[in-house]
Amino acid sequence: MNLFIDTSALIKKYIDEPGSGHIDKIMNEAEQIFISAITEVETFSTFKRLLIENVIDGNDYKILKNEFETDYQYYTHVNFDVSISNNAKLLIEKYQLKSLDSIQLGTAILLKDEIDFFVVCDDKLIKSGRKEGLKIINPNK
Repeated sequence: MNLFIDTSALIKKYIDEPGSGHIDKIMNEAEQIFISAITEVETFSTFKRLLIENVIDGNDYKILKNEFETDYQYYTHVNFDVSISNNAKLLIEKYQLKSLDSIQLGTAILLKDEIDFFVVCDDKLIKSGRKEGLKIINPNK
């Protein structure tokens, strides 16, 4: 099984929250895990936000960053290119997506023939992805 995982779902591997057990299970079953190049930045931003909001402490923050950096090398990174940019612009027009969400969905669409599922938790991305013909896994369900 090949997965493209959005940051909203991937973060559950590192932060214990609803859906964390499900994401662990499907990631362990996956043959290949694709992520967008922007996922690295989005993940670090999420960790920093959780630190600022006192959800995690400084030690947890360092551990999470190290865990992610270790795992990052095993994911298949999809670089942002003109095809993804064009997809993202069309998706913004069709679904009024946020810029980073449109890049994530635009990347999933580019990989449509290589992935079995788009793994995502964001409701708007789930609806938009389904309309684009992607099979969705929502770890929260």
